[in-house]
Amino acid sequence: MSDPPHDAPELAVAVRAAASGGHLETTLREVLRAAVRQVDATYGALGVLSPGGERLDRFVVEGLDEETQRRIGAPRRGEGLLGLLLAEPVALRLDDLADHPAFQGFPDGHPPMRSFVGVPVCVGDAVLGNLHLAEKRSGGPFTDADAEMTRSPAAVAGLAIENACLLERAELRRAWAQAGVDFAATVLAGAVPDDVLRTGAARISELSGADAIGVLVPEPNAPGDMRVIAAVGRRGPDSEGMCVPVQGGVLGEVRTTGAVRALPDVGDAQLTSVVPEVAGEFSGEYGPALFIPVGGPPALGILAMMRERHREPFDPELLTLAGEFAAQATVAMELVRSQRRERRLQVQADRDRIARDLHDHVVQRIFATALALDRIGRSVEADSPELAARLAERVDELDGTISRIRSSIFELQHQDASPDGVRHRLVDVVRSVVDGHGLRPDLRMHGEVEDLPAGLVHDVVAAVRELVTNVVRHARAQRVTVTVTVTDEVRVQVADDGRGLPEVTVRSGLANLADRAERRGGRLTTSAGPSGSEVRWTVPLAGGTA
Repeated sequence: MSDPPHDAPELAVAVRAAASGGHLETTLREVLRAAVRQVDATYGALGVLSPGGERLDRFVVEGLDEETQRRIGAPRRGEGLLGLLLAEPVALRLDDLADHPAFQGFPDGHPPMRSFVGVPVCVGDAVLGNLHLAEKRSGGPFTDADAEMTRSPAAVAGLAIENACLLERAELRRAWAQAGVDFAATVLAGAVPDDVLRTGAARISELSGADAIGVLVPEPNAPGDMRVIAAVGRRGPDSEGMCVPVQGGVLGEVRTTGAVRALPDVGDAQLTSVVPEVAGEFSGEYGPALFIPVGGPPALGILAMMRERHREPFDPELLTLAGEFAAQATVAMELVRSQRRERRLQVQADRDRIARDLHDHVVQRIFATALALDRIGRSVEADSPELAARLAERVDELDGTISRIRSSIFELQHQDASPDGVRHRLVDVVRSVVDGHGLRPDLRMHGEVEDLPAGLVHDVVAAVRELVTNVVRHARAQRVTVTVTVTDEVRVQVADDGRGLPEVTVRSGLANLADRAERRGGRLTTSAGPSGSEVRWTVPLAGGTA
């Protein structure tokens, strides 16, 4: 029985290093050093394939000092013999490298090499890289036995690479999961969503290996556009504030479906103004892209990630991790939206209750007191005109107080309307039309009124103004109720307790509203009775023309 090779202990050390899950490059150097000594080679190289398997991603060498490596430059990672071994991962033994058709020569400063043996680094049927040894120290060629012995360190290298990949995947999954937890915690803590997306962009850039990231959110006044609120990249901040059309493209699809999308070339998405730099440089500088929706659908935000054109596409596993992050972020943001909606509804319910109490108790009692004083004043008017006049003044003051309380009730019911929102505009319109006419308004809004398309808001406001103005001018009513409802259609309903609709000759305003409705595929209907009238202006939410 023959003795084991003198370097068997080194190979054992390499095996232990591979099994321990230590730093991959250190382990690969141990394996390569053992392989070089085992077959008495002068030089060795071990390359690890990129995740997609298209090129050598990592490369360690043995036998070349730092000065020589610097002089040679970066190793060729997919050309010549190395490219052949990537295309045909089988063992290759050559007596002279120069005799092989795929040999392309050595770069300047490269030491001469003749004998060569290369074997694939595999785990099962999966090829993870290649192990190359060159220049037998004895001066002769490598033997078949040398090629066979090289398979052992190649197998150890495969074990090390597989362990490293498993550890990297586990760490990457942990990091993405932690990013999702951090994102959710920040959102649930009450941070502004735009700020959360900004702070998360840099972290996700690290996790994804992206060279540029843009955070896009819907533009409130332009439903078909999204705005870049944050950008990470060399000149990323220059693109912040840009509005990007998303309808009909990949961004529109991501926003609508809430699904993660990856592209091998960002130019295919027609995103010449998203996140980077200058439109002309964008399509030429960046290639692989990944789009992650957050919230929705429709998405409340989109993370657009790019890599430079020469880099590999985003790994399919990253697509899965990004999808899981998006799902976790979506749950958090939807929970916050639900909580805010619940709080808003609770606050509104409290305000409605206070408003009812003011009307049913305070206003009614003041009104009853005013009526009593008015009756007393009329009864003493003949005997004491001065007292009657003083009582009439107090009745007028009480009427003014009632008007002020009713105005306060109206404002209380709509206090949460933002100054720039649709609700605020409707509140202002109703208040401005009825002010000074002794008419009690009641404005009710149902559905996502704030999400109305910008082009439709103008018509809704015009319909409310015209219909309430008709009530003020012609109905002689004491109360007007305005109801705006948004579902798959928009309905403006105005009802009063007056004497009914005016004659046709003075209904030009209603005719204009009917025309507005018809142009949008809707209709205007009216009904009148002994206790008042009701007008409904209805249009489909997404139909008709502007």
